[in-house]
Amino acid sequence: MTAAAATETVRQTRSYFLAGTMQGARTGAHLTDQSYREQLTDCLRARRPDAVINDPGVVMAEWLGSHPADVRAAHAALADQPVVRHDELAPELRELTELFHRLTRLAAESDVCVAWLPGHEPSMGTAAEMLSAHRAGRTVVTITDMRQNLAVLSCSTVILPDLAAFTAWLDAGGDVS
Repeated sequence: MTAAAATETVRQTRSYFLAGTMQGARTGAHLTDQSYREQLTDCLRARRPDAVINDPGVVMAEWLGSHPADVRAAHAALADQPVVRHDELAPELRELTELFHRLTRLAAESDVCVAWLPGHEPSMGTAAEMLSAHRAGRTVVTITDMRQNLAVLSCSTVILPDLAAFTAWLDAGGDVS
C-alpha cells in the first residue's frame, strides 16, 4: 500500500459516538427504549464497515465491569437523600460520575457524534456529549424534531428528522468536520 493509499484509508476510517437519551426525565434505573443504538449501529456498519462505533451503553457495561448491580443500588439510594454532596458520594457513584466525564471526553475524541433525541424529550447527558464534541470541532449529527431547542441548534452540525434521513446523509457522504 502506498503512503497516499494508507492516508486515504486512515482518513476514511471514522469513529462515531452514539449519544442519546438513556434516562432522560425518568428516575432511578428507568431507562428509555435503547433499541435505537442497535439501529444506528446497523446503519453505520452497513455503510461504514470499518467505522469505530463508541456506544455508551456498551462502553458503560465494559467500564463498570462486574459490579453494575452495586452501582444501580447506590444510584437508587440517592432518591432518599434530600441533599447530595459530590464529595460524600459512595465509591460506586463516584465511579459512575467519572464514567460520565469519560463518556463526554470520548464524544469529543470521536470524529462524529450522532445524537438521538426522539420526539421532544431533552437529555442532559446527550447535551453534555454534544457540547463536548462541538467544542472539540467534531461533526455533531442530531436526529430529532427539536429544531428550535437552543442546545440542539447551537451544538449540531446538521439536524435530521429520522433514521431514514440519517441513512441518506451517510449515503451522500456524511460531511465530517
